[in-house]
Amino acid sequence: PLFPALHRPAAAPSVAEGMLPGPGAAPRQRDDAAWADKIRQWCNPPGLISARNVKLSLLVSSLGALASTIAHGHIFTVYVYELYGDNTSVGMLESVPGITSLLTAFPVGLAVDKFSRTKLLKLCALAGLLAAGLGALSVALGPRAILGPDGEKTPPGRGFTALMITAMGLWGFFWNTATSACLALFADSVPEGKLRRELYATKSTITLLAHSVGPLVAFAGTSLVGNSWKLEQMVCVLLPGFVLMLPLCCLLLFFEEIVLPSEPKSHEVPLLRDIGGPAGAQTCQPANNQERLSRGERGSHKRSWAVPYLLLLGEFTTSVGAGMTVKFFGLWFKSDFGFTPAGLAALQGGTPLAIAACVQLLQARIQKSSYGPIPVVLMFWLISILLLLMMTQVTDWRVLVPVHLLRTALANCKEPVTRAILADAVPSERRGRWNAVHSLTSMTWNLSAGLGGLLCDRHGYGRTFAITAGLYLLAMMFWVPLIPLVPKSVAEGQEGSKKFQEQSPGTKTERKKGA
Repeated sequence: PLFPALHRPAAAPSVAEGMLPGPGAAPRQRDDAAWADKIRQWCNPPGLISARNVKLSLLVSSLGALASTIAHGHIFTVYVYELYGDNTSVGMLESVPGITSLLTAFPVGLAVDKFSRTKLLKLCALAGLLAAGLGALSVALGPRAILGPDGEKTPPGRGFTALMITAMGLWGFFWNTATSACLALFADSVPEGKLRRELYATKSTITLLAHSVGPLVAFAGTSLVGNSWKLEQMVCVLLPGFVLMLPLCCLLLFFEEIVLPSEPKSHEVPLLRDIGGPAGAQTCQPANNQERLSRGERGSHKRSWAVPYLLLLGEFTTSVGAGMTVKFFGLWFKSDFGFTPAGLAALQGGTPLAIAACVQLLQARIQKSSYGPIPVVLMFWLISILLLLMMTQVTDWRVLVPVHLLRTALANCKEPVTRAILADAVPSERRGRWNAVHSLTSMTWNLSAGLGGLLCDRHGYGRTFAITAGLYLLAMMFWVPLIPLVPKSVAEGQEGSKKFQEQSPGTKTERKKGA
């Protein structure tokens, strides 16, 4: 060789250099492998009916959180306010997705239950692309829509307002339909019991982390284009959220159908028929012991017809109160405390991180609770209401910010518990309509934003927040009867999950492989 030094045998590495396994190397390798296994099992635990659907659901939730927080976050609320100049217009426009969800909730739920959910998601992909295109167009045209012939600022015209309403309506329809179908497939892909609750918590945590990344993208955008409330600069910050809808809609094309064993009619939770009355209660009683399902097959505990209705009433009341305040937190921080776009984006980015931490804290407390999950949820919820009342009296933003983060986290960390309880209480063939109704309650806060705008203009932000606290307290009352109806042990129902998977026909892909 021309350069013998390059081909000289390398000196044997010493233990001190860390190249050979010394006394502590094997434990370190075992620790690294253990951590890798924990992360792998956290994101993809064993025992799933359809790992593909679970992974796709996590990806769709993450991208959806990114798109919604960038395109329709606090910056968008201020953007609409700068266009129209009053809280009432902001509330009315923000209520359009809620109205659309209200009109389409029951048809969408029936479609999810009666037709192929994967084909429905393909149609959702087209609706999502159209909603993103019209939304991006309306945001881009906003600065020009308020300019008069001589360059003076004028109210937006009817054509531009119609474009905004159409885009917001399609946005609400897309999210209501896609969420209902995805949640139904997600629930069918996971056995009932402890694994389902843990995966709902995992899904919620990953989604919340994505919710925090979106505002960080907005924070970077506002820092690059200029940290001011100019419409042209806000356009550059909002448009990436609509662009993210393209990969999200593509992911909706790859879900697979799940075929589950049919359930006895005695365990059906009535919706749109036998609502609430004694007949509904009678249908939930097995005729004999042979009709009772074993644990983990399709029910870890005897379902109660009242559980989904109580959840629905509680979530609906909560959403009405939240819609009156959540959409106006950004405007409150901007007008009363002088927050800049970067500061508002940073606050919005920190909120999901706080919620994610509280989700894990709530799960840990539920695991240790001997009274079941409901009392723990109620305790967190009550503290959040007290903190909301405290916010109306705080005048220093340095005190207000941590109080706001803690209040939001405690109030929203119950969502995975709610979803898991609903999935356990409702059979597969009715999950579509129940998920649609539950998604409707989450969209109701958009619907009540119109009322919140009127109250903010007439009575100020503080009094409106106090009214919301009263509605939250009322919503808590619907959860109190759930204490004896929901199993006290989160592990209840997991013993038979393996047996259920053996009896389940599985996915269409698995049946083709078996054939």
